[in-house]
Amino acid sequence: KIGAADPTAPLCEGGKLTFNYFNRTVLSDINLTLSPGERVLLIGANGAGKSTLLRVLAGKHLPPTSAHLSVLGTRAPQDGTNGLAYLGNNWSRTVAFAASNVAYQCDIPVREMMTKLQAEFPERRDRLVKLLGINMDWRMHEVSDGQRRRVQIMLGLIRPFRVLLMDEITVDLDICARQDLLGFLRSECEERGAAIVYATHILDGLDTWVTHMMYLSAGGISKDGVQRIEDVPAFAANRANNIPNPLLRAVEARMREERAMEGAALEQSEGAAKQLDGAGESLKGKQGGYASGRAANSMNHWG
Repeated sequence: KIGAADPTAPLCEGGKLTFNYFNRTVLSDINLTLSPGERVLLIGANGAGKSTLLRVLAGKHLPPTSAHLSVLGTRAPQDGTNGLAYLGNNWSRTVAFAASNVAYQCDIPVREMMTKLQAEFPERRDRLVKLLGINMDWRMHEVSDGQRRRVQIMLGLIRPFRVLLMDEITVDLDICARQDLLGFLRSECEERGAAIVYATHILDGLDTWVTHMMYLSAGGISKDGVQRIEDVPAFAANRANNIPNPLLRAVEARMREERAMEGAALEQSEGAAKQLDGAGESLKGKQGGYASGRAANSMNHWG
């Protein structure tokens, strides 16, 4: 069982991971191994499949049966179970008869959110509250986006994790909160043997934080898989030549080269509605249903 007895055994393994949104391939034959202590930077242009890969690893999307996936010993991982934690960019809820993806803006203080979880790990909660500069009396309908993000992170990390998946989670944090969080996460990996996959476009301060990098090209292709950061040629060359921000420059150079080679393919977003074959199929939205008022049998009803 992965990561169970041997403290050096992989916590996550994936082989031939493929995922499609309708007829568009978003991930293609992804192979990866995540071992204790590793902090993997997941990088790539917009629409390359980073969020989809994290959601597959978090059990929010199911890969085909032909793919191999084992996260903490299970093919069906679940956030908050067995040591897995997933922090996504959207922290929202669905309000009946109103809307979906509504930000958490209830008139509720932080101390009354997920009270059982807070009571279970009070010392870890207090450490995160201090680290992130959270006031437990903040009310969620009165805080800023950055403060709301801090609360999300605190609640997501209260339970000790073995594998943490982060999708652009630090985008709203100020410099101090981000650096303090990265320091905390580094200690989690070094002291407890946890592992992290972190997708972000904010590379400041990560040169000495990451241990590995995984680059996704358009179409969800990873030619090099998970590499030790020292083995990424452009990064190693930049650092040897004392070029400022060696990681940022290495990633920028690769993205610009790829953008020049593949052009418009990189501009297609995962979130866009997918164009499918056939007149009826092309009307379907990204959730798989027909858009309001556009069912195929009523297209020319008023013609």
